Amino acid sequence: MNTATSELLNRKVGELHNLPAMPAVLRSLSECLSQDAEMVSIDKVVDLISYDKSLAGQCLRMANSALFQRKSNIASIREAVVALGIRNIRDLVYSVSLPKLFAGTKHGMAPVTFWRHALGTALISQHFAYRLGIKPQERFYLAGLLHDIGILVNALLFPKEFGEILEAARESQTPLCEVEQRVLGFTHCESGRILADIWKLPEDVCSAIEFHHQLPNEEHDPETVAVVYLADLLCRLRGLGYGYYEARGFDLASEPSWQLLAAKYPAALRLDMARFTFELDGFAVEVEALVDSIFSTERHS
Repeated sequence: MNTATSELLNRKVGELHNLPAMPAVLRSLSECLSQDAEMVSIDKVVDLISYDKSLAGQCLRMANSALFQRKSNIASIREAVVALGIRNIRDLVYSVSLPKLFAGTKHGMAPVTFWRHALGTALISQHFAYRLGIKPQERFYLAGLLHDIGILVNALLFPKEFGEILEAARESQTPLCEVEQRVLGFTHCESGRILADIWKLPEDVCSAIEFHHQLPNEEHDPETVAVVYLADLLCRLRGLGYGYYEARGFDLASEPSWQLLAAKYPAALRLDMARFTFELDGFAVEVEALVDSIFSTERHS
């Protein structure tokens, strides 16, 4: 991010004074998870989630969904924490609490559309890492979930301009970031990094937010960026995008992000893309159902 862009965004943030703060339950969970695994208190994690009944209910719903491939019914938050693991529970909490945090954002894309894309990118990022044998795989979910958080920042900071940007992108079938750059002089990648720094997110997540529309760079966690880039692109081309069709071709072998991963992980060369894209279509059905459920619960709570 260049100096002029950083100064502009920080000035706008200072003027606005209302970028969402990190939800208390997420902040507390992050503090718990900063300890060594054997020091994490399961009782405290269970209590934090159970404090918010809506959050607890949605966590249970997601823990029992086909996306997490549980074979037995999970009936309590404690069972979910034990069965899925502390860090997976953190990801679930982010997935169901952040849509509420930005519920009042106007002039942007429909919230359901945004969070379908975010959750789809999270799950496909993690699945990509699993299929390629990249470890630790847990880091990819959160990076994928938050990669486009700058879209919500732009909708808050520049509501009129962003509404026009979204309409222009839809009419021209152009990637959103290209129209943002032309109109604002920067994209949601830069503004997302501002919020990531405010929230003190892990550096790999910050890199995915800031660089997921750029060529992989060795200085900026290239594996995470490459995986999120591909997952984001596949979502946009497979019906989990920004609510409009993007007129662009896709040749996986020619993508620099794929080339970077294929050079390091032999499993990439053995990946059956026809089967993989079929799996993505299955994810799409589950993602739509879960996000619709989250927003349906919010409307009736």
